[in-house]
Amino acid sequence: MDQEFVTRLLNALGDPNRQQILMLLGQKGRLNVGEIASHFKISRPAISHHLKIMKDAHIVIAEKEGQETYYEVDGDRVVSDLQAVTNFVASCVKNGPP
Repeated sequence: MDQEFVTRLLNALGDPNRQQILMLLGQKGRLNVGEIASHFKISRPAISHHLKIMKDAHIVIAEKEGQETYYEVDGDRVVSDLQAVTNFVASCVKNGPP
């Protein structure tokens, strides 16, 4: 298990705004920055910053269409990554550090 990967993933999921963005995208599906920002009291640049962190952690997928970029949850990847972290922690608890 790569520590940098785990840190990036957990950091991305640890912020309340990013958690809300994740839940919003999970409920609404594919949205652009403006559509996401309309649900928050923070600026569009702040939303874009959160989305970049989430994209770098492979939590969301970004797809450019004309002038807009649309974001959606990379559900299979997030589930797989979280399962890998959970399995690693479980193995440490059962067997001690690897």
